[in-house]
Amino acid sequence: MNTTLIIIIIAAAIIGGLFLFKGKTSKTSSTPASATDTTKKPYMTVEEAENVVKQLEDLGYYKYADTNDLDTLRKDLISSLSEYGILSTVDNEKTFIPLDNRLFLFDGETLFEQDGFMDAINRMRPLFDRMNFKVDVTNHIEEADNHWLNHRVTINGKPYIIFANFEGYGWGEAAQRFAEIINDQLELQKKDERLYLINGANDGTSTYLTDEQFNLIDGILKDE
Repeated sequence: MNTTLIIIIIAAAIIGGLFLFKGKTSKTSSTPASATDTTKKPYMTVEEAENVVKQLEDLGYYKYADTNDLDTLRKDLISSLSEYGILSTVDNEKTFIPLDNRLFLFDGETLFEQDGFMDAINRMRPLFDRMNFKVDVTNHIEEADNHWLNHRVTINGKPYIIFANFEGYGWGEAAQRFAEIINDQLELQKKDERLYLINGANDGTSTYLTDEQFNLIDGILKDE
């Protein structure tokens, strides 16, 4: 299994608002570190991490995962939270789709390139099927030369403009607009989860969370 560890600096462009994770220092050190002490302290105790994972699971965090993968996912997330204070998942080693069907790689460069949008949507389709979330793509047009880009798509009959006569490298814009489009459709279909963006550029990832899951994570992971 390939473990993808994600530093949780969430700047999620969702319909209805922008949510940011705030900065906080490690909360586990009981003894002040000396100026010469460079030993990395754990972000939280294993017991604290186990409690967070249990709370997330109670909130349905693993409801899109197969039962046989739960133990692997729990152990991986407990380890990541306790040592680094970050979200993580485990990918299927053949398909590279996350076993939790929740935390996805979201490389801004790949997303901006030709067919990047559709590749991201297709990678998320196993999740969409489990969510009973319809994403019917039609009229997908990408037009570009060396100086500009036009990119538009129709999803479930609703047209979206992703780029119009855009110039430059739109790695961040591509991720933001993908999230805005997906979140618009989630809202229209009355789903209780939204897509949040994590990090950016080649380190970009994304995760689907309910308000309750987001609030729990936002209250715990505050390292800038």
